[in-house]
Amino acid sequence: MLTPKKNQKSAAMAALLEEYEGKADVAPTRTLAPGDSVGGVVAAVGPRTVIVDLGAKMQGLIDRAEFEDGVPPPAVGERIDAYFAGMEDGAARLVLRGGADGVSVDESIQTAMAAKLPVEGTFEKEVSGGYEVKVRGQRAFCPFSQVALHRPREGAPSPVGTTSTFLVMEYDPEARNLVVSHRALEERDQAVRRETLRSSLFEGDVRFGTVTRLMPFGVFVDLGGVEGLIPNSEVSWDRSVKASDVLHEGDGVQVKVRRVDWENDRFTLSLKDVGADPWQEYCEDFSVGSWVTGKVIKLMPFGAFVQLVPGVDGLLPISALGRGRHIVDPGEVVKVGEELDLRIESMDPVARRISLSLVDKRVAALKPGEIAVGARLKGIVESVRDFGVFVRLSEDKTGLLHVSETGVPKGGNNVASLEAKFPIGSELDVVVKGVDGERVSLTLPAAVEAAESAARDEMAVRNALRENREASASGGFGNLGSLFDAAIGG
Repeated sequence: MLTPKKNQKSAAMAALLEEYEGKADVAPTRTLAPGDSVGGVVAAVGPRTVIVDLGAKMQGLIDRAEFEDGVPPPAVGERIDAYFAGMEDGAARLVLRGGADGVSVDESIQTAMAAKLPVEGTFEKEVSGGYEVKVRGQRAFCPFSQVALHRPREGAPSPVGTTSTFLVMEYDPEARNLVVSHRALEERDQAVRRETLRSSLFEGDVRFGTVTRLMPFGVFVDLGGVEGLIPNSEVSWDRSVKASDVLHEGDGVQVKVRRVDWENDRFTLSLKDVGADPWQEYCEDFSVGSWVTGKVIKLMPFGAFVQLVPGVDGLLPISALGRGRHIVDPGEVVKVGEELDLRIESMDPVARRISLSLVDKRVAALKPGEIAVGARLKGIVESVRDFGVFVRLSEDKTGLLHVSETGVPKGGNNVASLEAKFPIGSELDVVVKGVDGERVSLTLPAAVEAAESAARDEMAVRNALRENREASASGGFGNLGSLFDAAIGG
């Protein structure tokens, strides 16, 4: 408890105020809470009290005993900083941070606790559950949980030997029990900053903050009064980048405010939005039909995600992976980390979606020229059906080799027989059999050669018969050996 001698000074204080202001009290025009930091200019110095002009028609009173022994109080006109302890005689009662000569240690600590004023102390040593702190010559205890607002990062130096400010949480002079907290002081300061932020923090703002914690789901950042979360999805445009790759506790970081929710105390931040959007740049450089390269980063039942550049991913649908062959898992065709040649089939910059297809460089190398009946071409087997084999002839042309042209026996499993004879992706020599608009029918060179050979044999027989008829007409019997040879293809 404070001693009654405080009341004995009231008359002297009032007289000094009256001498300075010409009246016994002054009505303050602003509100202060115990513990608030204030500053002003020394207006008068009395035998026991120093009057400070705080502005806004408000005066503060500091007991001269607050100043250290042998050190004179500040001169009139000199600026001074102090802490508000309460109202007394119409003026603000102020105290300094340090101890006071002429005031007992117990009284000064009790005053600090009652007014929620910060006290200065030094971390002496680590003890069970916390640290021993020296406060105004007394031993105090600061639990680990009260050292700081945020848990120190791993490897941070010990506070032992450093000086800090604390709030007195518990004090029992008889039991010599003194508990202090630096965290409580930080929380109070944070509450003040939080109220300031209420009127100045908006969605879309770019702010500077300090990384406080890295969690499995994201990164917490102190914006100077509130803590916001950078979700993992907002750390980088590159999905393969982890938060721990680019951020560490204590780092200063510039972020964009994505969402502000004061009621639920939730603030969503983004690190990637501070930089350039790679999607915009990519869509300016490439379009539908462009040939690109990418790396497989993730396999899903419906296809494979491919990173085209950091921050821009496209989808290779499972339907585009089989090349006409039915597959149930993208892993049957591609693997994570594999580099692929691709073609952009569709782009939606707004929805940030790109659909891709596989590109075979051998197809690009196909130069069939004019596709006309009788043309001999080289193609690549694209897919197999029970009715025949589809053969890619160029980037935009595909022909059908009907099952009847393949030499595969009828009956049984046509698809299995055709795939065994014409593996998907294999090169194949074909001959154009017919062209009907976009439809191109094919046959095999062997079939053409067989047909040409049969046509030559038929022509030889016809010529032999004609020669035989001509010989008969002239009275000869003809060359029966030659006719026989022609008949059997000899």
